[in-house]
Amino acid sequence: MTGVVGVLMLIIGLVMAISPYSFWYFRLGWKLKDAKPSDLALRAERFLGVIFVIVGSILIVSSCSSSHGTDHDWADHFKEKLSAGQLQEINIGLFNPVTLTDEETKTVIGMMQHAELRPMDFEESSGANNIGEMIFKDGTRLELIIFGSSGGIELQSVSTDAHYEIVSDEIENWFRSNYTNQ
Repeated sequence: MTGVVGVLMLIIGLVMAISPYSFWYFRLGWKLKDAKPSDLALRAERFLGVIFVIVGSILIVSSCSSSHGTDHDWADHFKEKLSAGQLQEINIGLFNPVTLTDEETKTVIGMMQHAELRPMDFEESSGANNIGEMIFKDGTRLELIIFGSSGGIELQSVSTDAHYEIVSDEIENWFRSNYTNQ
């Protein structure tokens, strides 16, 4: 998403910097009959255009460079939080959610710590047999998608756009026998 915003800012900034009159007319001039911008207004448009180009370029570069290590870092950070006992509770169900017992939560944590987390695209996600939520002590919340589009258990973080499939037959069997809507 950051890359898209960066490209838009870069394009707008280039138009503003190369042709400040065109941008001034598009933004304001069409509303006024026989109006012409002052030299100060054109210089301000050009200056803002240069700023937009710089900010857009930074956003594009940061979106490209941050996407390479993010998947691995997120998965490691998630497992570190589990190991550190930061998980407060797991709720299963959209309507009248059920909170897992301490024993069930420990079981799920143990299985997740040993499972592979495979990154997924948001476009791959649609539908689920059941959903839940993992709530951490720091306020972080992750959506737990049970038998979603991957056919397995998925984690989705709205705040970071992270979406992972938990690759583990053990977890799938546990959720299938305990928390599916059949």
